[in-house]
Amino acid sequence: MIENLLSRLSKVKRSGNNQWMACCPAHQDKTPSLSITDKGDGRILINCYAGCGTEDVLDSIGMSFEDIMPPKLIDNRVAPIKQRVYASDALKVIQLESRIVLMAAYELKRNKPMTEDDLARLELAMERINIATEMANV
Repeated sequence: MIENLLSRLSKVKRSGNNQWMACCPAHQDKTPSLSITDKGDGRILINCYAGCGTEDVLDSIGMSFEDIMPPKLIDNRVAPIKQRVYASDALKVIQLESRIVLMAAYELKRNKPMTEDDLARLELAMERINIATEMANV
């Protein structure tokens, strides 16, 4: 099961016992921000530190929750627990997304109009900065 998931990701590197980091396929990731953990009981946990939802990550590689969770756990889902992340991980997200904000500021300073795609990416950057801040309880 884990091999199937890892084979669909790029820049996969082992980060610990039954843990890996990879580029998130749900956003334009150049530096690995996707954490994958094989719990050994049929569960595979996925977390994108840039804020992508697990379902979005799975959809982007043609997989679903059924591929990473035993059937019993899928049927008995509970509300997700809000996880606290390390401040260093949140800072990495904020650093990356603040570059997007800075690039937009430079373009505006040069009086270059922003496209709809530019505005959408800027809004996403701000959303991810807010999520990272909340998750780190900053």
